[in-house]
Amino acid sequence: MIITLTTDFGSADPFVGIMKGVILGIAPNTQLVDITHDIRAYDVLEPAFIIDSAYRYFPDATVHVVVVDPGVGSARRPIAARANGHIFVAPDNGVLSCVLQSDPTASAPSVHWINNRSLFLNSISQTFHGRDIFAPIAAHLARGTPIESVGPRIVDFVKKALPTPRPQGDRLVGTVLRVDKFGNIVTNLRRNHLSRGFSIRLRGLSITRLCSSFSEAEPGEFFAIEGSTGYIELALNQGSAADRLNVAIGSEIELETPFVNQ
Repeated sequence: MIITLTTDFGSADPFVGIMKGVILGIAPNTQLVDITHDIRAYDVLEPAFIIDSAYRYFPDATVHVVVVDPGVGSARRPIAARANGHIFVAPDNGVLSCVLQSDPTASAPSVHWINNRSLFLNSISQTFHGRDIFAPIAAHLARGTPIESVGPRIVDFVKKALPTPRPQGDRLVGTVLRVDKFGNIVTNLRRNHLSRGFSIRLRGLSITRLCSSFSEAEPGEFFAIEGSTGYIELALNQGSAADRLNVAIGSEIELETPFVNQ
């Protein structure tokens, strides 16, 4: 049994450790894997991108818990979903948007509103559903409790699509999806958007080189590279591109290219 955890809790507070304690109290043989706890607070699109990039590298039937929950204690629903051979437990606020996107080659996801209180902890805090709802639900599901037991199936779950590049005159306007620990800027551009003679403009800088590896660039050189997620990243060899350019998630970039394939 494997359960992964993705949150915006950070490591300074005991929240993640407490969730693990709840899980192990119900399913003591579970293997717990931290994907990240450094999601930007309240940002539901970054974890949507990250969990979609990460889950496929785990064995089928892995349970993935995603807790980035600015609406905790409100009317937003907790949900559990079965998709692509995996199980996901999260608030219904869009954090599962990418993994629940319709794929014509795959079975439709099965999404359930978690309302079976017999699977919760006895006392429910209005500020810590990660401990009282999501952790115990994940543990029960990892032990083999059918997903149908958590509550009724729903089809009106929240979906928030990642931004896609949009044409603007003779240019393509992209968006920064995230910035990693090394300051690499992950964009929503793909390799097929770039052609010979491309120029990516950001904060007054023009990037015209696509490298196949980080070592191919010169120290201090800005360049583009196709990252491990399949998206184009903007990087600074041996430095933080995001810090040097003062770029954050949501910043726009412009792509000029003689031939744009959309």
